Amino acid sequence: MKRLLLQTLLLIVACAEVSAQADTIRLADNDLDMSYLKEGLHQYLVYFENPKKQKITGQSLWNRQVRFKQHQGNDVIEIEQRWYSSDTTFNRYVYSISQKRNFQPLYHYTKSTRGTGAFNFTTKQITGADSVEVNDKKDLRVETPVATLNWELDLEVFSTLPIKKEGQRFLINFYHPGGPAPKYYEYKIVGSEKIHGSDNQEIACWKMKIDYGEGNWAIFWISKRSREVLKMQEYFKGNYRYKVRLSTPVPLTKL
Repeated sequence: MKRLLLQTLLLIVACAEVSAQADTIRLADNDLDMSYLKEGLHQYLVYFENPKKQKITGQSLWNRQVRFKQHQGNDVIEIEQRWYSSDTTFNRYVYSISQKRNFQPLYHYTKSTRGTGAFNFTTKQITGADSVEVNDKKDLRVETPVATLNWELDLEVFSTLPIKKEGQRFLINFYHPGGPAPKYYEYKIVGSEKIHGSDNQEIACWKMKIDYGEGNWAIFWISKRSREVLKMQEYFKGNYRYKVRLSTPVPLTKL
């Protein structure tokens, strides 16, 4: 009887451990739900807040244009970003191509006052693109034993996560182009909340959190219906940064 009880307890513990395990996102297994990613212009207001000084700084507008295209015979996602800041030295242009079936990065280009970087991605490595003449990262070579996702496209990637319940955890292998080796980051669904949208509507959202360590963190509000990231609040050493999705995107004025 004692042996049967012990086996039962061990089984309960094993089941609890399995349920607590994080979901590792694997590109090879097509774990992302790409049906939620939508074409179009997605705009975010981005700014910093210093609560002690009651001061808002670093305002910028992020235009993120998503298109579905054909590239070398493959269905791809083309994402073009234009960041406009109140301080023009922080303006950026970012252009990325990824596989449409699983978000596998193929190419990434960025240009700002800090320089230019262009990268080619394969499932095994990331290298500086030799097709771009002025490429500050032309000698870069990073081995990727496991296929990585492009961290510059996190807002779009988050919309494709297979979220099903609170408490769910995701391990995502992200790489910031030009940075050190890719790394797994844990994102946890910490709850649900309704936030106010336009026309006084309430939007049910998943709340997803990442802990950066030393008390720093970020929370993303992801619409349960559309899976779009509607808001982000990030805390770092006493200051906050916000990203707020604009419900009425305004295209660039063409002169």
